[in-house]
Amino acid sequence: MKKLSFSKKMIFAAIFGIAVGVIFGKNTIYIKILGDIFINLISMMVPFLVFGALLESVMTLAIKDLGSIGFKTLFSFVLTSSLAGAIAVLFGFVFKPGSGLINIQLSEYTGNTTGMTVSDAIMSFVPKNIFVAFNNNSITQIILFAVIVGITISYYKHLEPIKRIHDFILDMNVLIMKVVTIIMNFAPIGIFALTANMIGQNGIEILVPLFKFIVVITVANIACLLIVGMSVAAYAKVSLFRLFANVKRTFIVSATTTSSAMSLPMKLLDSEENMGISKRISNFVNPLGGTLNTDGGVLLTVLASMTIAQIMGVELSLSAMVMLGVTAVLSSFGNTMVPGGGIVAIAIVFALNGIPLEGVALFAGIDWILAITRVPLNVVDDVFCATFVAASEKELDRDVFYGRKNVVVEETLAHKNVSKSVEPQFANAK
Repeated sequence: MKKLSFSKKMIFAAIFGIAVGVIFGKNTIYIKILGDIFINLISMMVPFLVFGALLESVMTLAIKDLGSIGFKTLFSFVLTSSLAGAIAVLFGFVFKPGSGLINIQLSEYTGNTTGMTVSDAIMSFVPKNIFVAFNNNSITQIILFAVIVGITISYYKHLEPIKRIHDFILDMNVLIMKVVTIIMNFAPIGIFALTANMIGQNGIEILVPLFKFIVVITVANIACLLIVGMSVAAYAKVSLFRLFANVKRTFIVSATTTSSAMSLPMKLLDSEENMGISKRISNFVNPLGGTLNTDGGVLLTVLASMTIAQIMGVELSLSAMVMLGVTAVLSSFGNTMVPGGGIVAIAIVFALNGIPLEGVALFAGIDWILAITRVPLNVVDDVFCATFVAASEKELDRDVFYGRKNVVVEETLAHKNVSKSVEPQFANAK
């Protein structure tokens, strides 16, 4: 078992859990405690994950020095992530991947089914007391606090006291990630117990929505990538076919490794050698996109949330679904590079929207399958955002783009050192 990758362990745990659930039926209630312990441990770390990851992302941006390139980059990330959220809500509402099953044995849904007014939505982000926000797991308030503190540190980090805080937060995040990594080592045991109990209490038919979910989210990922590609091609006035052809190496690497980190070197090479993006824009947008631009993660968390709500027979209003999309986009900016990151991302959005965390078990065994289209969307979309920024800054070499001029960027290969620092077990983090 130690030699198996994290993804294979999760698949094995899910299959074993299904078999035990079918064989022992209602008696699986006695092993549910193992799954509950795992869920509680993840819940314990969710506020720290969101706060630490988002705070680090913001405070390291050097916002006051970014200028037009930084603004356009952040704009493109917000725009594409919002598009992903909108597509997820649309697909979840139209295709209803979780419909047809009711009375599933899960904890009570504690979210808001009717949505919020505009003023309530705004106020939900503003904490009166940040310690109360952490205690109540109020993720939206933690997000705003992290952004405010991050901007402040970014602006004043030339001061020695603030610099020490900056360095402390970086060290704190290392500790948080180590703790989460240890917890995730127990994920196969927890997912096995949760899956066995879910099957034992509800029957094998609960797996029916999974097949529909896989199809729906795969089509949604492809649709999102096509829409982003068409928009960039139209803005940059370049061939759509050539745009996709120029990133085929990145697409293949990301789909086969299901790793955003391991795809970074190829992403940088394609950006400069095939797309004709200037080195300074490529080196800024692509690595930053690995943290802030996670369209596939937004699609996954929104559709997973809507699927569980539909399985439980909970009717979400349009405003509630929109709020779900907004919170998924915001939480995606605090993306975390941990083993089984797709599972952690789902847990974060579930906690944020009052969806029972036991539902995570339903998606754990198929996360690797989902990552085959999710990770390419994340990675290729970074290149498309870099293309948009380069075109707007007139730093897109069209001779390189159309193959009329060859560029070999050997020094870009040095960025392979970046991916070496992230083990393959982190594959689905983005």
